[in-house]
Amino acid sequence: MITESTPIRRKPNLLDAEVDGEIVALDVEAGDCYGFNSVASAVWNCLEDVTSIDAICAHLCGEFDVPEKVCRSEVVGLIKRLNDDGLIMASEPLQR
Repeated sequence: MITESTPIRRKPNLLDAEVDGEIVALDVEAGDCYGFNSVASAVWNCLEDVTSIDAICAHLCGEFDVPEKVCRSEVVGLIKRLNDDGLIMASEPLQR
C-alpha cells in the first residue's frame, strides 16, 4: 500500500513523450496508452526519480497557485489511479 510518505517512482520500461506540454505514456507490455493533462504531467515528471506524495505536493504547491489541501487530495487520487493501472511502484528511498 502506498502512503503519503512511501517512496514511489515510475515502473521501468514505460515510454513517454511530451506533446504540446502534456505527457503521453505507453505501457508497451500491456499495450496501454495514457494521456496526462498539464498537472498530471507535472506529477509524472516528479515520478521520474524516487519521490513521495509529500514531496510531490510540496513541489506542486510551489509551482502552482493551489491550496495544499486541494493539491494533496488531487495528488492522492492520481497516485491511486497510477498505482491501480500499474504505472508506478513503491521503491527503496534514494541513497544520499
